[in-house]
Amino acid sequence: MNSENIWIRSMTGVAAGIAAGALLLVGFPVSATTDTWDLSQYSYLDIPIQETGIVDVVSDGDTFRFIEEGATDYVTVRLLGVNTPEIRGFNNIHRDKDMCGGAEATEVLASVLRPGTKVQLRSLDKASQGRGRIQRYAFAWNSQTNQYDIDLQAVVAQSGLAMWFTVQKEAAQSYKYRVMIAQTQLKKIGLWDPNYCGPLEQPEAKLSVILNWDAEGNDNNNVNGEYAIIRNLGESDVDLTGWLLRDSGVSEWFHLPSGSILAPNDFRVVHMGVGTNGTPEPRDLYWGSDEALFRNTDISSFLGDGAYLLDRNTAVRSYYEYPCVLDCSDPMQGVLRITKVNAVSTAKKMSQRTNQEYIRIKNTGKSSALLDGYHLRRDVSTYPFLPNTSIRPGESLTVRIGKGQPTRSTQYWGRDSTLLRDRGDRVALMSNRNVTISAKAWGKQ
Repeated sequence: MNSENIWIRSMTGVAAGIAAGALLLVGFPVSATTDTWDLSQYSYLDIPIQETGIVDVVSDGDTFRFIEEGATDYVTVRLLGVNTPEIRGFNNIHRDKDMCGGAEATEVLASVLRPGTKVQLRSLDKASQGRGRIQRYAFAWNSQTNQYDIDLQAVVAQSGLAMWFTVQKEAAQSYKYRVMIAQTQLKKIGLWDPNYCGPLEQPEAKLSVILNWDAEGNDNNNVNGEYAIIRNLGESDVDLTGWLLRDSGVSEWFHLPSGSILAPNDFRVVHMGVGTNGTPEPRDLYWGSDEALFRNTDISSFLGDGAYLLDRNTAVRSYYEYPCVLDCSDPMQGVLRITKVNAVSTAKKMSQRTNQEYIRIKNTGKSSALLDGYHLRRDVSTYPFLPNTSIRPGESLTVRIGKGQPTRSTQYWGRDSTLLRDRGDRVALMSNRNVTISAKAWGKQ
């Protein structure tokens, strides 16, 4: 264990800095995305106070027991904004031992939440809860300012021992903690340091995880339209047998099956729904969920999620989080271009009309462009390119709106009806981090 990356020794200073407002926050790169996020979010003072009381005991890095003023029994509080590795013996349905970083994250929270510490709990909805725990933003009493202004979520987020965690009705502060966690990732602090968990299993392994989180149509009616692509970017085989793919929650995880050996540039596609591994394509695997797992982004609040690939020692080996907040540039900007859109369809049969509509993308660069995770977007409708799609230098790929058999140069959105408005519309090519690569608009939108 790399003790240099454990911030326990300096938590008092961190807490004081947070209380004083000494947080490094980087603005959201609005120019990098077509979405205009509503970031006029609440400060924590705008979020209603639900409970005030004292800490009974810290249970893990994002959970503690709390006794409200006037009460004699405790309730369990789950912090919003952050999710730390699981530890054994508490609310743990997946592990019979501590996960890497779980014990350290617990000590981080416990270092600022001694038994008896006064705490104020805030939430937009008093009924917010999950897995038998009330979900709250929590702020500890600061004797220097005589206020409840020690942001416990920030303490955990800045330790490098947390993933991002947000829920639909409680996303008022989620952007702030997302940025804090992204900063620890860029600096390779804690879990994001490859050597944090000790000697690496298969240290030469170089992997990527790309997530298609927005299935076409209603995600719950197209669960397998959500999928993750795990690719071997290294120069030697990697055995992923028993490795873990998880989201930011703890409801369902996926262990890669025996024989998951990836040669260089080989990949697996893990669909979130139910199916038979190896069908219809040999590289297809199935998580087994009966509902969509990954939240869609929402213009009205800062929502998103993440996918994390852990080895058998539960070290984070690759991850994908969205929306992007830091370092959102993409090498395909200026290289991949939407060169033509045909929105006009005149055929009598709808099946023919849909395929008269098309979008053409050209690779103007000098090397092949791999489109794992890239997608086309028209309003709320999206088309993810087929896994392992690539466009050679100087060549184009045409996506027709209807149905058909894909080839190297043509893919099909799969719709039964037309999509593009003749007199005015906009389509965009989005990167695997949801950044606009190219866009084309016409007429009155």
